[in-house]
Amino acid sequence: MGAEGQGKEIIYDGVSPVYLIGLGAVWEGLARGALETATAHVKRFTHQDKQKSLADYQAIRQQLGEAKVLVESLGPWRRELAAALDALWRQGKPQSELLIALTEFKVHAAEVANRVAAIALTVTGGYGYARGPLERYFRDARAAIAMGPSNIIAREWIGKTVVGLPLELFYEGGE
Repeated sequence: MGAEGQGKEIIYDGVSPVYLIGLGAVWEGLARGALETATAHVKRFTHQDKQKSLADYQAIRQQLGEAKVLVESLGPWRRELAAALDALWRQGKPQSELLIALTEFKVHAAEVANRVAAIALTVTGGYGYARGPLERYFRDARAAIAMGPSNIIAREWIGKTVVGLPLELFYEGGE
């Protein structure tokens, strides 16, 4: 892959940028799937005693509206980052220039996936908690927070750049 001592550059300029945008895209897809599954259930389920669909409840529609806004926040950001990565590659510049922006995207996508999966469980009631797609979305979304870099570590990196401290990812105390 590279010469001895080039590991940092390989990770910063090759592996991490692609990994982070890909991971964020996975969480975006998970959030979208959870929303679509919950929406389909809400539209088809009817309370037999009142002949009222779950979609007839304002509170449920508002929860789905919140989830929709969150999911849609990810696509434009992902496409912008992908275009910027492509531009850096074409210009022969290091993709590590976007490392923090990509880390921010991963953090936000993981949090969106978690919030949307939680909303999906809430609006579908007991159906969401049964073994099936929503239960799986929720479990996988929880993994998004811990998946490296964990959101805790990622926020530390982001915070260091906010206050002007070096990342020092490959040195003791850097993480």
